[in-house]
Amino acid sequence: MLPYASLLSLLKVIIMPTKIHKLLLLCTGNTCRSQMAHAMAHQWAQLNGLNVEIESRGIRANAGDATTAEAILVLSQAQIHWQGTSQPLTVADLRWADDVWAMTQEHLDCATQLGTELNQDSFPRCELLAGAHELVDPLNCGLAAYELLFFSLQELLPKRLAAIQTPSVA
Repeated sequence: MLPYASLLSLLKVIIMPTKIHKLLLLCTGNTCRSQMAHAMAHQWAQLNGLNVEIESRGIRANAGDATTAEAILVLSQAQIHWQGTSQPLTVADLRWADDVWAMTQEHLDCATQLGTELNQDSFPRCELLAGAHELVDPLNCGLAAYELLFFSLQELLPKRLAAIQTPSVA
């Protein structure tokens, strides 16, 4: 027989639906940085049971462009199978998201400008993914730049995603 406290906790899990956290990753063309972060965050969330939906967009993306071959290669070397396509950032994306993690200040500024029509209550929390630092675009910089980005994301994403899983008490 389960103790009362354990039974109560179990009932809360069964009865109370957990909110799905909505995370939007943002870069320029949505073919390198945000796609890699999307793939890696998706894998981490699945492996760690995080209740999150993840999307990625670009401030100057061409809808339907494929993830770059270098990004696909670096991800596949880490056993992450990914076939993403780019999507441009829209107001609807900002309305959907709980959090927006951008690669650069320019991306944050664009999201803020685009979201001016949203009321303050529906505007997502927007931050640089790397805190005070920007993540450099690896496009046209060779495979080593993609590998460096991968290692940066590999360090950043688990910490940021874990914070979603266990938010701090304000």
